[in-house]
Amino acid sequence: MYLLGKRQTFFSILLGVLLLGAPNVYANSNCTSFSANGINNWYPFSYRNNDGELTGTIVDGAKAALSQLGLEMTVQDDVPWKRILYNLEKGTLDMVMGGYWNSERAEKYHYSQPLGTDDVRVFVRPGEEFPLASLEDLIGKNGFNLLGGSYGDEFDKFSSKHLNLSKVSKSDQIIRMVAAGRGYYGIVGYVEALEHIRRHKLEGKVVALPWPVLSTDVHVLINRDAACANKVSEINAVIRDLREKGVLQNILDKHLKAGQPIK
Repeated sequence: MYLLGKRQTFFSILLGVLLLGAPNVYANSNCTSFSANGINNWYPFSYRNNDGELTGTIVDGAKAALSQLGLEMTVQDDVPWKRILYNLEKGTLDMVMGGYWNSERAEKYHYSQPLGTDDVRVFVRPGEEFPLASLEDLIGKNGFNLLGGSYGDEFDKFSSKHLNLSKVSKSDQIIRMVAAGRGYYGIVGYVEALEHIRRHKLEGKVVALPWPVLSTDVHVLINRDAACANKVSEINAVIRDLREKGVLQNILDKHLKAGQPIK
């Protein structure tokens, strides 16, 4: 009787553990959607259109990949970039539509396969160009970059030690502040900045220096605790297939036609 009682107790505990784990297993195997958000003016990767809808090459590429797996994307309301990153970290957001790679983020989040590439340039007023062939050439000059932005491990470490950069909440504001002479230079994605210049009618008032401070892939960041996080490898396989078939290039072409072409 004593042995039987011990066995019953053991199997009761085992059954309890299995039942406690069952809801998560069930949720993961039957996930249907990701909550998502992205910065509202990072053209052409992630931006809000005139109707306030989140669009862009990263958004459309991710939607296409999810659709092939029978998954949906639920886009959250527009909030500042730093709040988006906070929501991802706290688990109230599953996906961020676009980010560069750095080691700190890679420890916390899954990274998708690249959905695009971006050149980050230094923008100045005409007549104030200066030779730029390395990050050292920025030392001693006052500049701007995006609040909450990361430009990769090398740049982030160098800038924290050597550069005088003021943080600005929106990239188009960086371009306008440079045009107004409120700083020497601004660091912004190249295609994105061309669109800001066009929209704010700043042609001839802000120009890009030729050397990119960064040329890097753009990814989707995914919370490791998201209900559908176990789908990441499948999502990445579909993204690779979409790239090989030219679908991602077609998406890029569509968004470039809607705005400022690359020059």
